[in-house]
Amino acid sequence: AESHGMMLHLYDSQLYCSFKNENFKQVEKKLEGCLINIRAWMAENLLKLNAGKTEVMIIRSKQENASKSAKSPSEVKILDELIETAIFVRNLGVIFDDRLTMKNNVSHIVRGCMGYLNNLWRIGDKLDRNSKVKMVNMFIHSKLDFGNSLLYNINASYLDRLQKIQNLAVRYIFNRRQRRGVTALRKKLHFVPHRCHQEESTKVRWPSH
Repeated sequence: AESHGMMLHLYDSQLYCSFKNENFKQVEKKLEGCLINIRAWMAENLLKLNAGKTEVMIIRSKQENASKSAKSPSEVKILDELIETAIFVRNLGVIFDDRLTMKNNVSHIVRGCMGYLNNLWRIGDKLDRNSKVKMVNMFIHSKLDFGNSLLYNINASYLDRLQKIQNLAVRYIFNRRQRRGVTALRKKLHFVPHRCHQEESTKVRWPSH
């Protein structure tokens, strides 16, 4: 991969490269050559590279996103197949979009958490508070916290959607469906607001000497 100017991530054979729009044809040729080598290596090891299942996403810079004239290629030639560039792709359980807004990923988290919360409400009268806290940590906080460092500095409205999920979980624990403030209830549970938790996970901790 390096010989073709590409960066290779071994998980699911992911290739990365940076380029300017005017150099796209050159990059496309390098990508084609790199994939030919990968296909040959896989064939030697009794593996198969399925070009039909290959996904391509082009992430543009903020300047290009702000420019109305800048357009990314709509398709890429991969091993004699034309593949349309994707608007979003899933990588290690996280959904990335071509503008890195993380909007699709937030929507996916919200849908999943709401499904769990709806089911938890159905059995809520059969659980004590401690059991409810365990359920919320297992099914809700695990989803809210997964990959949350990738959400740093995204649109505040997306973070608000995630905070609302935590607020709903707090209401579930205390069996309160009314739309009242939950700050005091959250403190009783020692739940850190999602925004603070997400910011904390982005801090770099240097080893002490």
